[in-house]
Amino acid sequence: MARFRGGFPATVDVKGRVKLPARLREQLEEAFGREIYVCSFFPYELRVYPLQVWEGIEERLLSKPAMKPAVLKLIERVNYGQQLDIDDHGRIVIPALLREMVDVEGEAVISGRINYLAITRRERAAAILKDLSLSDEELEELAQLEL
Repeated sequence: MARFRGGFPATVDVKGRVKLPARLREQLEEAFGREIYVCSFFPYELRVYPLQVWEGIEERLLSKPAMKPAVLKLIERVNYGQQLDIDDHGRIVIPALLREMVDVEGEAVISGRINYLAITRRERAAAILKDLSLSDEELEELAQLEL
């Protein structure tokens, strides 16, 4: 399976158009085609999933108890996403409602997150790199993964 890596500067214009970085777009199209699902798990980033990967997530969600609060909350949140196609210029158009909910217009960063792409405001990405450090508990958990 293709694995998406790296962070790339991007711009989300006032119409919601954003051009995917060539390297990530080529990987995505070669491995999965042009169909994607764009949604948000968190209020500060968009997630761009190859449709095939997203359908696997839906299957896993369907296998969970439907009334479990976390499952309900996640389904409610990602329900505002949309299935889209990458255009011939390597762009996607982020739907207006999603743009409203997740403020990503202007300078952004598109980063590969192994099985999806994330679109984050550039300031937010910079803040994460500068300010977000791992706690001792998190470091211990990662040490157990033998990374």
